[in-house]
Amino acid sequence: MTGQEGTFLLCTFWLAQALAVSGQVGRARTVFERAAQYANDVGLLSEEVDPDSGDLLGNFPQAFSHMGLVNAAWAIAQAQ
Repeated sequence: MTGQEGTFLLCTFWLAQALAVSGQVGRARTVFERAAQYANDVGLLSEEVDPDSGDLLGNFPQAFSHMGLVNAAWAIAQAQ
């Protein structure tokens, strides 16, 4: 296949959640905040983000991305 995949936001939020539950709260917050910054002007996220341009790619809006964001935020809050 040619082309390039984007960064799958759900997996990025899973990483933030995993870091939080493993006690790495600072790293979790950094990953979380970096991923959350890709939300558009009304707070919606797509399925993926282009790693070079930051453009939202794939299905939009994507419930999985939002579920990952909520779960990661909860895990970070619980770990603090």
